Amino acid sequence: MASHHEHSRRIRERIYISGQLELLTPAHFGNGGWQGDGLTDMSLLMDEVENKALIPGTSIAGALRNYLRERLYGYEKQEPDDARSPLSWLFGPTRGSKKYLDQSLLIVDDALASVQLTTLRDGVRIDPATGTAFVEEQTVDGQSRKAGAKYDMAFLEEGTTFDLHFELLLTAEHDAAQVLPYLVAALQGFENEEIRLGARKRRGFGHCRVVAWQVSRFRIAEDAKELIAWLETPPKHHRPNGKPGKIADLLVQPATKDERSFLDIAATFSLDKSSMLIRAGFGEADTGPDVEHLHAGNARDHSRKPVISGTSWAGAIRHRALRIAKTLAADETRAEAMVRDLFGWMPEGRREGGWASRVTTDETEIKGGQTLYQTRVRIDRFTGGAFDGALFDEAPVYGKKNTTVGFHLHVRNPKPEEIGLLLLTLKDLWTRDLPLGGEVSVGRGRLQGLTATVKIKLNPEKKDQEPETLTLQLDNAKPGLGLTSAQWQTLQNAYLKKLQGTLQSTTQEVSDD
Repeated sequence: MASHHEHSRRIRERIYISGQLELLTPAHFGNGGWQGDGLTDMSLLMDEVENKALIPGTSIAGALRNYLRERLYGYEKQEPDDARSPLSWLFGPTRGSKKYLDQSLLIVDDALASVQLTTLRDGVRIDPATGTAFVEEQTVDGQSRKAGAKYDMAFLEEGTTFDLHFELLLTAEHDAAQVLPYLVAALQGFENEEIRLGARKRRGFGHCRVVAWQVSRFRIAEDAKELIAWLETPPKHHRPNGKPGKIADLLVQPATKDERSFLDIAATFSLDKSSMLIRAGFGEADTGPDVEHLHAGNARDHSRKPVISGTSWAGAIRHRALRIAKTLAADETRAEAMVRDLFGWMPEGRREGGWASRVTTDETEIKGGQTLYQTRVRIDRFTGGAFDGALFDEAPVYGKKNTTVGFHLHVRNPKPEEIGLLLLTLKDLWTRDLPLGGEVSVGRGRLQGLTATVKIKLNPEKKDQEPETLTLQLDNAKPGLGLTSAQWQTLQNAYLKKLQGTLQSTTQEVSDD
């Protein structure tokens, strides 16, 4: 029998790749409940030795593999069980595969936070029928009781940084030309801010980027000096002359194939003549206001800025989309099914059988606003006077002439009728008809559209196809989205009539007014 060293991988080259990952929005990397202190429903995963936030290498590798799979085959498409697949080379075989049993060529290290700031946020499930907190009837020990759906989570704030380290092994069977273009394409997902990490990625959390990479190559099988240099280089270090840069400039150009179909909407709104109040669950001090607008911290300079959470965007858009669909549909069941298919669904009391949302919404900043204290009092409806003990103050964000609010929504594998539904929802946001946050009944949360860019790609099988792009600009002389009659007619024929047909609506026309 041959000895084990005769079956070595015959490594010819080792490539070190490092980069600093920075969080652009809060992120939650959970510990599974085994490491928490019992004070938080969902705690962070921490390294026990250095007491720093930790992203497991398995999570990073999984995110890279998933991004590359979507780029090569499309959203929600299964990875083929192919021994010659670049995914199998880089990350190992698929689960249950018997065709490719070799180890992965890419080694991914755990990432520890070098700069970090933690915070707590609370959440609550909303009952779509009442618009208030969801309350569920439960039976415990034969007694009926009401249980809510409020929870809190620990987050790493924006500006938290992690040091990423990868090592690629090139063997006699896998040379650089076979593997590197696909690895570069995967790492570009971090450069282009297309890979998100942690929990609730499709609700604004885990948005991150890597600005520059550093690469060192050691051709250990070709040159003895290279082998000695590798032996003398400490782990996770690079050669002194290595300069940071874009990954494609440091290695090779990536595989450019992109099979994803999507709808992408990026918009800017004005908060002039209105205010915003999304309640923060955890105030900074007991002496602060009773109700304060949600702020996000920055780990680098410890500043705070007012934000609109991705969950707030998603909740408002889902509720309005359902309302529009029910208005157009002859059968409300069909309308509810369309919205569930688009925004996700989980059966009551079950953890299986549902599906994730195909809609991703970002957490966005309110720029140029001002926080003002306002004192209010609850009124006794019987006497018309002040309700005893119900004086409170709140600190919403008020808009000025230059106050702007960003917005970004991305939909995977959209259907034409779903695009029509979301365009109608965008029109309601644009025309101040769809408010956000709390206390909307007293005029808060109403936005005015300024600019928007809509990108649609429905035929990824067409090679090098550019997305269809529509640019919107505020024009007070034109109603609705400010489109010309020709532009609106194009949308009407391509998407809105398809929405009407799918919902079996009796409405004959959808107006831009």
